[in-house]
Amino acid sequence: MRTNHYLFIALTFIISSAIAQEVKCVEQQHNNHKASICYDPTQPFEHNIYSLFVDNQLIFSLVDDFADDVRLTHTIPEGLVLELPLSQGKKGKISLTGGCVPISENGIEAGRICNFSWGKKKVIDNVRFDS
Repeated sequence: MRTNHYLFIALTFIISSAIAQEVKCVEQQHNNHKASICYDPTQPFEHNIYSLFVDNQLIFSLVDDFADDVRLTHTIPEGLVLELPLSQGKKGKISLTGGCVPISENGIEAGRICNFSWGKKKVIDNVRFDS
């Protein structure tokens, strides 16, 4: 009976390892700034996670349902403040816009294409992740 217990544990580990997929990240350089968009496929039939990093700083992690149309606005305070590099020297508001938009093939979601801009500067340009 003990042997079956160990066999079950071993099979569970092997199956879960085969199902789990690794996080995929694509890094791009634009205007002397480094940005990475990462795709975490989680488990089959579960929501995927998209994470954006700019200049080595995590900006967000969102489930796929909320990653297709992202609009974040930051009001830069007056005076001496600590700002992310793309916001330094700016006044007023700065926005991060874009998304990871689903693409379909034969009526099935086949992946997503990601594009993001920080103000007028492109940080992620046409990164495709296949489902």
